[in-house]
Amino acid sequence: MKPSIARILRKYGQTVKVNGTETRAFIQPAREKAVPFEVSSLGAVDDRKWMYLGETKLKLGDRVEFRGRGYTVRSCESVYIGDEIVYWWASLTVEREAAE
Repeated sequence: MKPSIARILRKYGQTVKVNGTETRAFIQPAREKAVPFEVSSLGAVDDRKWMYLGETKLKLGDRVEFRGRGYTVRSCESVYIGDEIVYWWASLTVEREAAE
């Protein structure tokens, strides 16, 4: 099964960087019913979550780069078929930009 996942990622996945190392994965907005932003006295903050599916092992706090934007891993886990890890799933949040 793992070679099948690798072929799918090579053919249909997006180029991303995990902690500076290039790999292939799927990055998509997570489907949530909550409001995708938070409003404060300083304005609106994008609070959407993003989903990562890929072969590269992740851990909490890792950095993922995709299309010029940085994301931080907030939760992650390995996905098994039988006794074999076939891919990693993660929930990402957009890194906050520092105020100038």
